[in-house]
Amino acid sequence: MLKYCAFTGALVLAMLAVFSPWLANRVPYIGDSWIHLGKAEDIVSSGRMRLEEYNDMWPSINVLIALYSIVTEVIPLTSTQIVPFLVALSAVNLYILLSRVSKKTNAILSIPVALVFTPLYTFITFGSAVMKETAAFFLVTLAITYITSFRLRPLCFIILALGLVLSHHFASLFALIFCTVMLIEDLSSSLNGEVNDLKRSLAAVLILGALTLSWNSFTIYRIGWFSPISRESLLMIVFVSLGVYAIARIGVVSASLFQAFIFPLSALAWRGQLHDIPTPVNTISVWEIRDLAVFIVPALIGLALFWRNKIIRGLLVSTTTLIVFSITSDLGYNGLVVFTKSLHYYALFLSLSLCLFFSFISSKKFGKIISSIILVFLVFASMTGISLAINGPGAYHYVEYAELKKLKDKLHEPVVTDVKLGYISDYLKIGHTMFSRLKGNEYILLTRSDFTHGILLGYVWVELSFFMPSYMMLSSDRLFDGGYIKMFRVNYV
Repeated sequence: MLKYCAFTGALVLAMLAVFSPWLANRVPYIGDSWIHLGKAEDIVSSGRMRLEEYNDMWPSINVLIALYSIVTEVIPLTSTQIVPFLVALSAVNLYILLSRVSKKTNAILSIPVALVFTPLYTFITFGSAVMKETAAFFLVTLAITYITSFRLRPLCFIILALGLVLSHHFASLFALIFCTVMLIEDLSSSLNGEVNDLKRSLAAVLILGALTLSWNSFTIYRIGWFSPISRESLLMIVFVSLGVYAIARIGVVSASLFQAFIFPLSALAWRGQLHDIPTPVNTISVWEIRDLAVFIVPALIGLALFWRNKIIRGLLVSTTTLIVFSITSDLGYNGLVVFTKSLHYYALFLSLSLCLFFSFISSKKFGKIISSIILVFLVFASMTGISLAINGPGAYHYVEYAELKKLKDKLHEPVVTDVKLGYISDYLKIGHTMFSRLKGNEYILLTRSDFTHGILLGYVWVELSFFMPSYMMLSSDRLFDGGYIKMFRVNYV
């Protein structure tokens, strides 16, 4: 009973971490949230779901926010937080997976902490975000948990797989890769005359594959052609999958060494020091390297100890496949997008490996003390990253939203904004254009992050002075000077 109370406490801590941007700033985290908030409000007001553009292609998040708002009678702005709540709740699915891999469940406390406070990247930049892939995360962990259960009921899995397919294309791709790896494992066992779950894994691949193909074909027909991954990319995924799987089959030493090589590359890529994309981050410090070592060394030990388990091998191959693919295929903008999405699932695998290490040493002398020290260290090591994320370029503040809403009725022609303000402008239906070479008499909207981090154009950050040198700013008319939003009219270029 005591361990379940401890798990509940750790789960509450994890939830507070992913809720921290909302608690601090009172608005959803990251730009995509404004898109889904607008669509959820449209569903609530009209009572119907539209399929008109890209963000309608995977409508689960829009429907989820709308339904939660209707059932609880909470405004959609607040209802957006059902998404980070479900992300934190994924720790329950992780516990079920852990109990299937290891019979020792004394490390139950570590699961929410290992998931949310991983130093590989600031989890709240993903877990707190109200976007399609975040809403799909809980369903991904639930699907993996159900696929690896003792019995697969086709109807239940069809409902679960449909929810996943309607949530996000990359999430369903990862789940399909995982199912395929499990099928290969079972096929290999079958050929060796061993007991296996070939029928179950084959059914999972067929059901998920058929639903993915059907839904994507339908959305292509309704909305227009969109290819999340090109034919060349799919071919590379096949080769990388086979390559990583071959390495995995060589043995535990080779697989662990391969992870020890991939992990630092992933850390560098996350810190913007691998892809050829300018990002507003400092060079990785020796203290961050220390934090990463405290995380990865026990995780690698956990991987080595439970290497023979099929679930661990399946997660290793499927997650590493996507990481290797993103790093080897493209170090530009497209590669960064795929890498960022892949990192969510790679961190999931490493967190589970870390928990397996804790489950192993928990029964040893001083094992619980060592586990507690590492967990407390990870929580405090993540505080700096969480603080930076809350106040970082991806965060919004309620004052930003309120000031822009106040300006709305005074704006009678399109204004120039960056991508960050563009999201709220679209939500408030304010006409705007993206930053480019400025012209005389243009109206410019700037937020605090434009001055501190730069102008956001896609994933690229550009110094404000590149578009608006100091002489141009001094000569421009300052029409609005709020705490977060400033509005200028350009006089001289």
